[in-house]
Amino acid sequence: MGIISVLIIFVCICVDNMVSANMSAIKLSPDKKSIFSIKLGLFFAGFNALWFTVGYIASMIFFRSWVHFANHWVAFAFLLLLGIKFMMESIEKSPSFNNVDVDDTRKLVKVSSVIGLNSFLVGYAVETMDKAYLPQLILLLIISFVLTMLGFHLGKKTSKTIVSKRVELVAGLMLIVMAIKMIII
Repeated sequence: MGIISVLIIFVCICVDNMVSANMSAIKLSPDKKSIFSIKLGLFFAGFNALWFTVGYIASMIFFRSWVHFANHWVAFAFLLLLGIKFMMESIEKSPSFNNVDVDDTRKLVKVSSVIGLNSFLVGYAVETMDKAYLPQLILLLIISFVLTMLGFHLGKKTSKTIVSKRVELVAGLMLIVMAIKMIII
């Protein structure tokens, strides 16, 4: 798994951040939108990094000796499951925030943690593929924050369609393709 593959996987898993930010931007008033967008971006990036780290460490400590012989198959399974999950989520309602929720840190932590759980599986898979931790983590932080900001930028109250849901479907398909690539190459 090269850096381009990791980059594509990170973009795909951070699409959840973009969808939630997009849905929130549609509901928020303009005065609360700008400050909350940065707060949400930092929370999403932080929790993605946290769960990525937990997955990486769990793989390193507990499971490395068990799955080292089948690391490509483990990465395949995780990416395939994430791809299917994203495709299913593209037709479901995504978590979002409204003007009342802007100051609700508890909900912000809960939503950020649930969205960040995707990074747990990717952290586990990246470690089994013998990839360095710090460059991957920095890349994930940047992508997560940027896609959250992009989601806020795309979200407008006048939007008739939610483009980010289509992007989520494409991300799911790309994760499935990446999973198949893991076992073929």
